[in-house]
Amino acid sequence: MSLINAAHTPPLVINPQATVYEACEKMKERNVGAIVVTSPSEQPIGVLTERDVLQRVVVPGLDARTTTVQQVMTSPCLAIPVDRTVDDALHVLLGKTAFHLAVVDENKRLVGVVSYRTLLRQQIENLNAEVDHLSAYMGYDGGGD
Repeated sequence: MSLINAAHTPPLVINPQATVYEACEKMKERNVGAIVVTSPSEQPIGVLTERDVLQRVVVPGLDARTTTVQQVMTSPCLAIPVDRTVDDALHVLLGKTAFHLAVVDENKRLVGVVSYRTLLRQQIENLNAEVDHLSAYMGYDGGGD
C-alpha cells in the first residue's frame, strides 16, 4: 500500500505564531495527538505533540493561551517523500523518539501525516493478508479430478 493511503489527509496544520491553546483545540476537534507546524509555503517546520504540551508547557507552568507553538514545538519535523512505502516510513521512525512523520511532495510541501500506530496497524494488515494468501496457496491441492 502506498504511504499516502495510510496518511491522515488533509493534514492538520497550524501557523507557528498560533498559541498552544489554539493548537490543542484543533487537535481535540480532530482527535489526534499531533499537529504539524507549517511555513507560509506549506512546508513542515515542526510538530507539536501532546507530549510537547505536557513537558514544555504544562509542567513548566507556561500559559497555553500566550505561549506560541513555535516556542515549544519539536523541530525539525521528520518528513518522508510521498512516493515511499509504509515500510520505508517505519524504518525512518524506528529508533527515534518521534511518533509522527510528515509526508511531503516533490516540492517539500506537506500532503499528509502518518503516525507510528497507523503505520504498525497497516503493516499488520499487510502481513495478515500475506499469511492468508500463503495459507490458501498451501491448501490448494491443484486437483480437479
